[in-house]
Amino acid sequence: MAKSDAEGNGSHRSTGGARVVVGVDGSEASKRALAWALEEARLRHASLQVVHAWQFPYEMAAASFAVPAPAGEMELWAKDVLDQALTDVEADETVSVVRRAEYGPAASVLMDAARHAELLVVGTRGHGRATGLFLGSVSQYLAVHAPCPVLVVHGPRPVAEECTEDTGASSTPWVRTLKEIPEEECLALLSSRSVGRLVVVHDGVPRVFPVNYVLDGHTVALRTDPGIKLDWATMGRVAFEVDAIDEERHRGWSVVVHGVGRDITDGIDTWSEKMRSQQLPPWVGGERLHWVAIASPSITGRRICVGDESDLPIGA
Repeated sequence: MAKSDAEGNGSHRSTGGARVVVGVDGSEASKRALAWALEEARLRHASLQVVHAWQFPYEMAAASFAVPAPAGEMELWAKDVLDQALTDVEADETVSVVRRAEYGPAASVLMDAARHAELLVVGTRGHGRATGLFLGSVSQYLAVHAPCPVLVVHGPRPVAEECTEDTGASSTPWVRTLKEIPEEECLALLSSRSVGRLVVVHDGVPRVFPVNYVLDGHTVALRTDPGIKLDWATMGRVAFEVDAIDEERHRGWSVVVHGVGRDITDGIDTWSEKMRSQQLPPWVGGERLHWVAIASPSITGRRICVGDESDLPIGA
């Protein structure tokens, strides 16, 4: 699938086998990573391999037990992501660029591309429309397992994090308000945790279970033994929550996933097999052979922010 750019006459073009690899997905974080990778390639007199990993959207996978062959339109989207990213950072011909749009999990695609490379550059978060390259959980995995040095470039600070710091040094009247967290940041926060709370309804009574989990794209999955979680989560409406609380400063955030529980233990579709391939060792005894995933999720989040009373709307 790789496509090489036409050779140019820049004085810093690579003449050897040195290679820098960068993952892009169309997000601002990945554009910053691409700009940094271009400069690294120039300094190292290396070629630059620009990689975009794409997969079927989770909605398509979750809705069917039979996943069709990759659609040509989605592959074109993936290639457009590469072309647009290079245009946005104003890449010129001083660096030899190779484009690679490949179907598959982001971590696997980037691990393969990074073989024998001098450097792998990734952003910290984001996901594209085609999509698969979720930078956050992926960048953390690559930082540990990649076969070459890894440079992680921070993206722009999400709006939901731009809360005024309450230092106590000002006489200004501070008020704490709840702000909605954008879905992109909700996904990043989900990927930053490994334990959450699964809520099912058993005989009309909500039951809450702390569980460890994995996140792939938009999908939360967990392992369990036969029992209430498996019986009542399967094909039932469920909720899943993670949070971080600072009791001393009265700060924190919460992300909630609502969806339908699905038992994917014996699923032979691509989506089920992909979810079961995730590394999720049980924390407690028991075989935990059953996999439950939350399909068709709705993901929301809120954060307690501190701000000046003058920032509040009239009547608040």
